[in-house]
Amino acid sequence: MEKEVRVKTANEEGDYEMVARVAAASAESSSHDALIWKLEEGLALRSEGKLAESAKVFEDVESRFREEENKPGFSATQTTASLLVNDYSADYPVKPYDRIYASTYQALNWLELGSIASARVSVNRLRFVEETFGSSQVYLPPKKDGKYDVDKAVKNERTQDGLRRISEDLTPLSEEGTYDDALSHWLQGMFYLRLGVDGADLEKARKEFTAAQKLNPSCKVFAQELKDVEATLAGKSKSTRVVYILEETGLSPVWREQRIDIPLFVVGGQVPFVSVALPAIKANSSGYNLGVKLEGQPVNLELASRPESLIAKHFQAALPGIQAKAFTSAAVKATASYLINKASQDSANRQNSGSGAALLSVLTQVGTSVYTIATTHADLRNWTGLPARFWLARVEASAGQVLTIAGHPESKLTLPDGQVLLVTVKSAGENKPIKIRTTILVP
Repeated sequence: MEKEVRVKTANEEGDYEMVARVAAASAESSSHDALIWKLEEGLALRSEGKLAESAKVFEDVESRFREEENKPGFSATQTTASLLVNDYSADYPVKPYDRIYASTYQALNWLELGSIASARVSVNRLRFVEETFGSSQVYLPPKKDGKYDVDKAVKNERTQDGLRRISEDLTPLSEEGTYDDALSHWLQGMFYLRLGVDGADLEKARKEFTAAQKLNPSCKVFAQELKDVEATLAGKSKSTRVVYILEETGLSPVWREQRIDIPLFVVGGQVPFVSVALPAIKANSSGYNLGVKLEGQPVNLELASRPESLIAKHFQAALPGIQAKAFTSAAVKATASYLINKASQDSANRQNSGSGAALLSVLTQVGTSVYTIATTHADLRNWTGLPARFWLARVEASAGQVLTIAGHPESKLTLPDGQVLLVTVKSAGENKPIKIRTTILVP
C-alpha cells in the first residue's frame, strides 16, 4: 500500500516525475499489478510532456488489451465480470474506463507528436473500445447462488447502514454520469474533420460529433463542430483558423473500503460476526476550471465530460455483482467457521473432555472469527491519475496572441502559426502546478 499512497499523493501534488518513476519500478516488480502501474506511468509521462515515452507505455498497455480481446471466445461482459474478483493476488481487473482513457490519451499523444498515421490507428482503436465497453450492456445482473441464503444479510439493519454509506457518496457522482465519454468522441470527430482524407472520414466525423452531442447536449463546442462538418459535406465550409483548448482538472474519485459486520450470518450462533469488505468511492475535487485568458480576456471553457462521473456510473453498475460476490464469499467463510467451531464445541462438551478441550474450543472460535476478518479486503486498485473533468474551448485566435492562466503568471504561451492548433492545460488542483503546451495540428 505504501507505493499506492505515494503515487496518489504525488498525483495530487502534480509531481508527475515522482509518479512516473515509482510506477515504472512497480510495474517491473509486480506482475499482477503491472497494467495499473503502466496506466499511471503513461499518463504521468504525458503530463510531464514526455510524449514519445508516454506513447511507448500506452502502446504496451493497448497491446495487452488487444491480446486479451483477440482470444477465442472473448466477451466484454465476461471480462467486466472479472471486476467481481476481490483478490489482490489476482491480476488487476481492467475496468472499461481504463480502456477508454488509455486509448484517448494515446490518440492525443500521437496527434501532438505529429504522427498522423499512428493517430489514425489510435482513433480507430478508441472507436472500437467505446462501442464495446462504453455501455451498460457490459454488466449482467448477478446470479443467485442456491447454496447460500444471503438475503438475510442484505436485510440486516447494520448491513443496510453500511450500504447506505456507499450510496451516499456514490449517488451525487453517478447522477450525471454516462457510460461513454463525450470528449473522446469529440477527439475522434476532430481528427476526421481536420485531418481526414475523404468524404468517408467526414461522415465518421459527423457520427462522432453527433455521439458527443448526445452524451453532452449542453456543450456548444460539439454543436459548432457538427455544424462545421455538415457545412463541409455540403461544400459550404469556410477556411478559418481554429484553436482548441483542452483542459484537464482535478482527480478521479477516491476509493476506500467499507467494512460491514453482519451478525448471525449463519444459523447456530457459533460465529460472532462475518465481516464483508466492499469498495466505495467519493468525489476527490470540486468542479473548478482554470481561468484561461487570451490577451487578458477570459476564455469560456465548457464542460466537455466528467471522467469522475463516468467512473461512478460504471462502478454503480458493477456494484450489485461485487456485493453478491462479497456476500457469498463471506457465507463460505462463515459456514467453514461454523463447522469448525461446532466440531470444537462438540469435542469440548464430551464427557471427561477436560478444561484443555474447552480452552481449545474458545481459541478456535476466536481464531475463525479473526480469519474471516483478515481474509476480507476490498480490491481498491485504481488509476489515480485520471482527471475529474475535461473542459473544452474553441477560439479563433491569431498567431502571436498570448494565453495565460489566472493566478499563475509562470504559465503562459504564445500561439504559433498554423491553421489548427491544440492547446492542452492540466492541473490536479486550483493551487497546484500547471502544465500547458501547444501543438500545430494543421500547418
